Amino acid sequence: MFKKCFLKISVLSLISLFSAAAVAAEDEQAQVWNDMSDPTAIYSNATIGGGTEGIDVSATYGGYLGGVYKHRIDVAAKNDFEYYEVNYLMLNATTKSGITFDSTWDRDVRYKGINYYDVNDTSLGFFAKLSFMDKRLNVYPKVSLGYMWADNMSDTTYVEFDATTRFSINRMFWVGVTPTYTYGMNGIELSEWTGTLDLGMQLASGFGVSASVNDDKDVSAQVIFAF
Repeated sequence: MFKKCFLKISVLSLISLFSAAAVAAEDEQAQVWNDMSDPTAIYSNATIGGGTEGIDVSATYGGYLGGVYKHRIDVAAKNDFEYYEVNYLMLNATTKSGITFDSTWDRDVRYKGINYYDVNDTSLGFFAKLSFMDKRLNVYPKVSLGYMWADNMSDTTYVEFDATTRFSINRMFWVGVTPTYTYGMNGIELSEWTGTLDLGMQLASGFGVSASVNDDKDVSAQVIFAF
């Protein structure tokens, strides 16, 4: 008698567990996947990270602007709150292209061996998303026109080209590289290549981690919480 009751309870428990797993799987499939490998993806999130340059924190609001347009705004404090960023992106969901307005405030930079302090930088950019290999390889070419100024530097107008590239190994893992060329049209002498190597792991629609290293061998990592 006891064995029969125990067997029934065990079978019912297993059925309940499998049912719960199935419901969870359906919920996961129904949930919109926030692609954290995509630098143009529109979703709200908060991130915290750090590395050789200090601690970084940021918050992002993303949503529909109207029609085929989506937008997002990012606010960040970088390198132990030494400088700040406020960025805006608008995406045409049909053409996979859009514009950006990026700004950096009170950042110390070094160009051609000269240090510049408390530099402010604003730029207007135009980008597109190009997909290859069944959308596993994505390239995001972008051209920006920018303006920099500070007390100890000449006001500088520049043009910048970058081609962020991402390759998705699967839904969880991705790798990428971002080569950037900046050319000063007037002001300080500015003509340089920079780059970063990036990799990430996304465990769920709302959680992921990423890491990067740049050509100056600065290493950083961040944790992303989407909502």
